[in-house]
Amino acid sequence: MTHNRPESETHERAPLDVPDAWRRSAAQIAGHAWRTVLVLGATDRGKSTYCQFLTRALCGAGTRVAFVDADIGQKDIGPPATVSLGFADGIEARGAGQGWPGCAFADSAAGLPAARLAGLYFVGHVNPVAHFLTIVIGTQRMAAAAADAPFVLVDTVGLVHGSGRALLGFLIESLEPDVIVALERDGELESVLKAHRHRRIVRLPVSDRAVAKSARTRRALRERAFRTHFAGAQDLEFPVDQLVFQRWSLFNGVPVADARFLYAEATVDGIVGVSVHGAAQHHRRLTVLPAGFERDLLCGIGDHAGKLQGLGIINRIDFRLGTISLFTAVPQRRVHVVQPGDMHLARDGRELRRERLVRASH
Repeated sequence: MTHNRPESETHERAPLDVPDAWRRSAAQIAGHAWRTVLVLGATDRGKSTYCQFLTRALCGAGTRVAFVDADIGQKDIGPPATVSLGFADGIEARGAGQGWPGCAFADSAAGLPAARLAGLYFVGHVNPVAHFLTIVIGTQRMAAAAADAPFVLVDTVGLVHGSGRALLGFLIESLEPDVIVALERDGELESVLKAHRHRRIVRLPVSDRAVAKSARTRRALRERAFRTHFAGAQDLEFPVDQLVFQRWSLFNGVPVADARFLYAEATVDGIVGVSVHGAAQHHRRLTVLPAGFERDLLCGIGDHAGKLQGLGIINRIDFRLGTISLFTAVPQRRVHVVQPGDMHLARDGRELRRERLVRASH
């Protein structure tokens, strides 16, 4: 049986196209030692390709480069729904015929798969809308974790219109980059850049080879990234009272006996109850969750220090026995903090469309 090559593979195997302006920008950044480089651009403007090129250019002389991947949907390092940190260490030049030094990244436009993953922050979804706070906190934390790197490159989400302008503004304020690199084709970044024109800005053209990916291709790339992350995962079971639950109300209140519910807790916001019958309900000081609401919910898994170790999928919660079952590649001894997200995921990486039913709790 023969198969057509997926669109994603066609894009990934394409050689890097480096406009002269990109080369000049790399020389500027290296020559002036502009350490924190924030790369902005709409979807399919070539931000990842530029970051790959710039990383190669900077680490070719033996310079260590940190890469913060804040694009939570189309990842170059780490799984989707996270902000991730990777390091590339300078090595002898590869691809000299392409006109720039090489480093420990892959030799195609596929991104940065060979970078050493050094840190993760769980955002909770692949869509940045309604997740600005976790994106900004995660990006700032990952950049701070790269304190010993001479250069820190930050790739961002492609949401630049509407509320996306606010997100980019928050990232600029939080990171205070030494230079903002703007990849734009139709002036779509103008309002963001004008609001921060007191900062150093380098405007660059989009590569002629930049091609838009379809929604189907983007989804397929996320599914593959999730499958890679969950390779080797297993089912683990824990007593809920041995774990710390963050970012939701459940298991952070006081259990109460209530005949209406399979399980109920009293919280500062009222009663949270799990009902065998009926759909989810939200009333003043009462949240009703249907049994099974937690199944397939993506979550972040942290160790005893709260450092994110990887992702998990909740299989089930047995409220009678007080146990939770997780599907995760994180070793059992490192599972201590559970951060439920806002999306449901099948084990094969498929995104399941269900509504999150548990209200956040700080």
